[in-house]
Amino acid sequence: MSIATDPNTRYGFIGIGQMGWGMAMNLRQKIPREAKMVICEISESRRNQFIQEVQSKGTVTVAGSPKEVAEQSDVVITMLPKGPHVRDVFTNKETGLLTATPGEAPIHFIDCSTIETATSVDVGKQVAQSGLGTFIDAPVSGGPNGANSGTLALMVGGSEEDWERAEPILHMMGKNIFHCGPSGAGLATKQINNYLSSVCTVGVCEAMNMGVKYGLDPKKLADVINVSSGRCYNSLDQNPVKGVTPGSASEKNFVGGFSVELCKGVLDMAVALGEQVGARLVLGDRVLAIYDKALKDERTRGRDSRSIYKFFADDDDIEL
Repeated sequence: MSIATDPNTRYGFIGIGQMGWGMAMNLRQKIPREAKMVICEISESRRNQFIQEVQSKGTVTVAGSPKEVAEQSDVVITMLPKGPHVRDVFTNKETGLLTATPGEAPIHFIDCSTIETATSVDVGKQVAQSGLGTFIDAPVSGGPNGANSGTLALMVGGSEEDWERAEPILHMMGKNIFHCGPSGAGLATKQINNYLSSVCTVGVCEAMNMGVKYGLDPKKLADVINVSSGRCYNSLDQNPVKGVTPGSASEKNFVGGFSVELCKGVLDMAVALGEQVGARLVLGDRVLAIYDKALKDERTRGRDSRSIYKFFADDDDIEL
């Protein structure tokens, strides 16, 4: 019997945000109904709404601190916005996960946050030093839609043994699960993927705008691109031109989705990673300049990262 199918396994989930909501919902639905699950979320309204909606899938209780989560769990999943949040949740001397009283069995910590590799590796070392249990980084890709549908891609960094133990748990929240290497490798893979996605977003915006200005039907242009060599996620599933992709962020005027703020944050991490390893990034500064502008512009600030299409459609002079 794997840890995922054992009804005695207790689960903790910290961070019921835009991504954590769907992940925690899927986890509760797919673990044995009699298995226990506890959550920790700082937003009271978000926490209460989740508890109300999840009850049909199984019982979920609320903990007042990460420490309480650890003391009630065999598996703890964290999904937090930034590195300082992860560090505090694990290492806060009063409420942190690592202040929990050790139990008879190890706790298996799975951090799905997208943070700096150095922060994650350091937290993993502190988990090992605490003797409380194991730690893997397992950042995700697929956005809120993937989180809600349980079709996320998860990229794991950690030992082979810890990866094998966690894999069936991760499959309850995602579809494509990859062991990328030792601690930090999952995050490095995630950041590299997001860098490439952002480069592709800019390319798709340029190409679609070129076609629209020529007078092409954007739907037909996208149809051709998506069966040809220009095809990518942002041309097919998240085309920035309204009316091309049903359900895309452009259909909602870019409200919600993967925000320019989150996109810029991961881009910064990816560019820093490139500098750290000595990898030349010819397009890095150009893409960062566009998202720097997006953080300040009222047309894009707080909106989905594909909203940068407005810069091209409106003939903005983007300083590079």
